[in-house]
Amino acid sequence: MKKIITLITLVVSCALMAQTADVVIVGADNKVSARKVKLEKNGDGSLRFKLPKDQIPASAKEVRVIADFMRAEKGQPGFWVFPRGEMGYFDQQNGKYRLAGAVMPIYAMQSPKGTWMGYVKTLRFEYGMEVCAKDGKYCLYPSFRPLGMGFAPYEDMVIDFYKVDAKPMDYSSIGRLFRKMRLDSGFVKPIKERMKTRKWLEEMALSIPIRIQFHAAKTADKVKDEVQTPENEPPMKVVMSFDKTVEFAQAIKDSGVDKIAICSAGWQSGGYDGRFPQLFPIDKELGGEEALKRYTKAIFDMGFQVAAHTNSTDCYQVADIWSPDLVCKNPDGSLQKGGVWCGGRAYHLCTKRIWQLCLRQQLKQVRQMGFKGSHYVDVFSAVYPNFCCDKNHPATRKEMAEVQVEIAKYCCDLFGGFSSECGFDHMAGQLDYINYITTTMRSQANNPNPMLSEIVPLWEIVYHGIILSTPDRHLQNHTRGKPLYKNLSSADLRFMVGDGVTDPRKSLKLVEFGGRPIFYTSAFRDIPYIKKAFDEFKPVRHLQLEFMQSHSKLAKGVYLTEFGNGERIVCNYNETPFVFEGKTIEPISYILIPAKSKKNFKRSRVSSFRSAI
Repeated sequence: MKKIITLITLVVSCALMAQTADVVIVGADNKVSARKVKLEKNGDGSLRFKLPKDQIPASAKEVRVIADFMRAEKGQPGFWVFPRGEMGYFDQQNGKYRLAGAVMPIYAMQSPKGTWMGYVKTLRFEYGMEVCAKDGKYCLYPSFRPLGMGFAPYEDMVIDFYKVDAKPMDYSSIGRLFRKMRLDSGFVKPIKERMKTRKWLEEMALSIPIRIQFHAAKTADKVKDEVQTPENEPPMKVVMSFDKTVEFAQAIKDSGVDKIAICSAGWQSGGYDGRFPQLFPIDKELGGEEALKRYTKAIFDMGFQVAAHTNSTDCYQVADIWSPDLVCKNPDGSLQKGGVWCGGRAYHLCTKRIWQLCLRQQLKQVRQMGFKGSHYVDVFSAVYPNFCCDKNHPATRKEMAEVQVEIAKYCCDLFGGFSSECGFDHMAGQLDYINYITTTMRSQANNPNPMLSEIVPLWEIVYHGIILSTPDRHLQNHTRGKPLYKNLSSADLRFMVGDGVTDPRKSLKLVEFGGRPIFYTSAFRDIPYIKKAFDEFKPVRHLQLEFMQSHSKLAKGVYLTEFGNGERIVCNYNETPFVFEGKTIEPISYILIPAKSKKNFKRSRVSSFRSAI
């Protein structure tokens, strides 16, 4: 028997060692070449793909890495899953689903070949994710883009593959594995641990975040000239002055909401996205610096929190410190352009350069206005970092990300914490909260892709209890309803104005994914919607401090979410009741099951959102 076991172990080991990956290279001329690379075994049992940087063609449009076990066929049991939790089954004959970036550097597939997780260890910001079905044959892979790096490949291409012990349709094990890696390495720490020295973090976890969308802003959509100067700069409109915001916060408190965390946007010189990277002086139309200091003090005196929104990735020609030296350069020396916002045409600010020059002093000045807690820097966690080819301050995306982390650490020391926009996790070690993880749910609602079958909380299984979040931009302002105006940018003062038509399933999705409600508003009329969201959040907000242990589909439209403290939530999206362990979950509602209780529901909370229809 001992010999048989040894032989089996040897066969399995040899099978693992024999695994290969296809390297598919799409050249600048669109010609395709391919070769196989043998995967080597790591000391922890994982398999490593490695392509030395001198073998990566700098002119290639794409380099796809397709491991043998990241292939499947239509009709086979299993799934593929992207980093945010975009998941599909093997049910399409042909199709493709592609994302330009990856919020976490992992992806996975379960098939008859087993459950495998890929972990992209290098060139973190130089690839997108793709899954492709062709003639019923599936493949899942990261697609690296050497031509878009701005520099010659600067690292070896390394991906480690882990065989995951998972049951059928078990994606939770993948999330738990990566969470363990993040925790064991010291890359992140749980909220429960961090709040021992930062008591306000517990308060934030139990709060509804309110982003004052505009204290003030210029309506740049009406400006034909992209280049704003002091001569043609549009007038700034005050939407909610500092004194009026104090009244707004008091009215929210008077409505019965006991905890909110305000993020003030548009407080700085020129209003929202007005003159970055210029922040001061504070416009007299808003009340100036003295009114700003009165405002922050008043919010803290109410028992609420308030932090500032700043931006270190955009710059505008109207800024008093504008210089082409501040802008990220392409390899040919041209300036990298962004969108047209309130300040006119935005250019990509070289974060490395502004950090070298004056950002520390600017942030100190922001702190002097009374802002403290989790300082918010826009965009840092929403996209891959920019690169800059300026010979005086060159930076690859990796180097720019390192600067972002340095800035975030500085904010933690100066203000007490750090937050940003989305779920790109290179900053996870510093993030207290993000506004939303991605916009995948919104994209699927507006333009569904048949390759994508479900969106599951893979990101949350990794980071719930570590980073406070809302699942998707689709769920912002959820009790207020759909936007009243269509196709608006944040340079339009009507941005995010709602019409009051709500979908109770959005409330339920927040519960299922363990998310916090969030509002972008500068309007007193939204206070009843904030109160309604608060009432929905209050029964489950204590779970913000817990890990999400697992998530599974019990039946069509019915999902089970389990948390680290033993509590469980069952969400029913159907128009008919569902029975779970002897308890009925009403249509479009959920139950919260206490810890250590399988069949005793005496203390279970039952909530329904049907009244919101």
